[in-house]
Amino acid sequence: MNVPDNLSPRDFLRTSEFSPDRANQRFPHAQDILLGGLFISHSGEDSIQIQEQIISPVVFERFPADGYFMHSRRSGGSKSYRLLVQAALHWCDKFMVVISERSVSNPWVMAEVEWAVDNSRPVLASRFDSYGWKDLMDAIGACESLEPEQVFDFRSDVKRAQQDLGHALDRLLVRLPRQGRFAAR
Repeated sequence: MNVPDNLSPRDFLRTSEFSPDRANQRFPHAQDILLGGLFISHSGEDSIQIQEQIISPVVFERFPADGYFMHSRRSGGSKSYRLLVQAALHWCDKFMVVISERSVSNPWVMAEVEWAVDNSRPVLASRFDSYGWKDLMDAIGACESLEPEQVFDFRSDVKRAQQDLGHALDRLLVRLPRQGRFAAR
């Protein structure tokens, strides 16, 4: 199925059919790596802070280096990028959004969060600045009072946010065991 490159991220994720076979052909071994993993939705402008405060101290302890998906538009062309995000959303069964002023205005973040909520993924949210879940829902245009499973505030007590996020991921790993190449600890 050919999908126009000019679709918005929201329209792409809403209307494009996902084919595991096509995704496996395009991204060999991605399903083995990502199945049961953690999808991290974020603004690329927050990548360094995410790496320092979330990935290195929290995520690496629970997921192998390739057991989570934190994409970057620099990872390939527009069409490959879209297809890789779509595949990762389908294969990862845990979802975290990093909320910041930059992510609230990012069309990919809004589309990914909407997809995760519509597909009943447990959603964890981490805050980096004054923007919060309500700001994100307002930007998406969500009328319902949807709530994430838990919000972790990295604005002041980073160590506490890291501990709480780690405990939440541990609970998700027990509740939603990995089906892929790596087993949950």
